[in-house]
Amino acid sequence: MNRTIVWGHRGAGFRYPVENSMSSFKTAAKMGVDGLKTEGQLSKDGEVILSFSNQLKLNGSNKKICDLNVKEIKKIKLENNEHILTVRDLFNEFGKSNLIFNFDVRETPVGVKIIEVGEELDLIDRIEIAKPASIFTSLDDFFRPLREKNEKVNFVNSVFGGYKKSGIAEKELEFDVMEELSIEVFNLQHYKSSFELFKLIKDSGYKCYLWGVLFKHYMKKYLNMKYDEGRIDGIFTNYPDTLLKLRNEIQS
Repeated sequence: MNRTIVWGHRGAGFRYPVENSMSSFKTAAKMGVDGLKTEGQLSKDGEVILSFSNQLKLNGSNKKICDLNVKEIKKIKLENNEHILTVRDLFNEFGKSNLIFNFDVRETPVGVKIIEVGEELDLIDRIEIAKPASIFTSLDDFFRPLREKNEKVNFVNSVFGGYKKSGIAEKELEFDVMEELSIEVFNLQHYKSSFELFKLIKDSGYKCYLWGVLFKHYMKKYLNMKYDEGRIDGIFTNYPDTLLKLRNEIQS
């Protein structure tokens, strides 16, 4: 039985507070995470900037990343005095490792650029592009241009969870679109998810990730969760070192 993938959220999470910095990503890699999860925004000159926010502070004012070029963005420093990273920076540092990469993108063109860089560096099989749960663009509109761009890249559909008790209907999971576009993973907000939804996803042939898992009792619960010999396939956390330790104890 495969072990649950441990994703380092924007690097080492709360153990290294300057998220999306190279130091944080390196710390997560040294901890032993399986993958790095972050977000991407497009700069004015079409490079993917690793940032949750679509704005950066420049000369005391907030500027949209889409209005700044990479040269301008590289002049802005993070709290630890490191440069803001591009997706190329991340791939150049960790491309020769065994790490996998997951990117939340709010707009399809960001995903297109990530695919282009991944193709250039021969990393497509290690890249996942995720549609955030807060983006209500249809799955078809969001992912079809990306699937047409590349047949192999992995896609993740993030949803807030629920199923029956919390009001999410099976039809809202869009299994038909998931199958047509070869979207392999559902990513659920853990505290709105349920074992019933986990079973439905597994029975339907998809992988199941959980996001927002911070506390030990939840980590233990999900690492122990099994159905028909299947586990929770991946967990995103701000405490990857804690999750790794527990995984070694529970899933050894």
